[in-house]
Amino acid sequence: MLKRPYARIERKDHDFVIGATVQASLEAAPPPEQDNTPGEILAILKEEPDTYSEVTVTGNIETHIFDIPVVAIECKTYLDKTMLEGSSRAAEDLKARNPNSLYLVVMEWIKLTNDVNLRKYKVDQIYVLRQQKNTDREFRYESTYIKNSINPTVVQHLFKKVQHHLIKDWAGGIESGIQRGWLIDE
Repeated sequence: MLKRPYARIERKDHDFVIGATVQASLEAAPPPEQDNTPGEILAILKEEPDTYSEVTVTGNIETHIFDIPVVAIECKTYLDKTMLEGSSRAAEDLKARNPNSLYLVVMEWIKLTNDVNLRKYKVDQIYVLRQQKNTDREFRYESTYIKNSINPTVVQHLFKKVQHHLIKDWAGGIESGIQRGWLIDE
């Protein structure tokens, strides 16, 4: 019989997160019709990967401390297609666990071609702070290279998007959607 939950709560190290820290205690309890003898208490595994939450074990009770991101921002110097695919997978994983989360990617330069269809990726927004394509490094060090300044309008849009997400009503639901006429609020 299971004497301890042995829960594994995986952590993801995001560059910037706004969220909540949660402390959850989990206990494996026998069904009421079974004997209530304490039985054997299993020892905690000593080889916990770093990607799991902190856990404290007292008897058959595990207490986990972990963060639930509401806003996750990935920061890059530049973004290419491979990096975008990785960001999309991370966003999809986050949204599977917290559908109300917002996943943003922020970079100085973009290294994507017009052939890339951004709609197929799961990130909520991509910000290019310098509004400039990435050039090869050797060109950036030439005296004729012009590096755009970080655009404050882009930063303000990022701020407003995060602010709006944090103050909006996440409850939503069918009834409020019927009143609007569309069910998924954007």
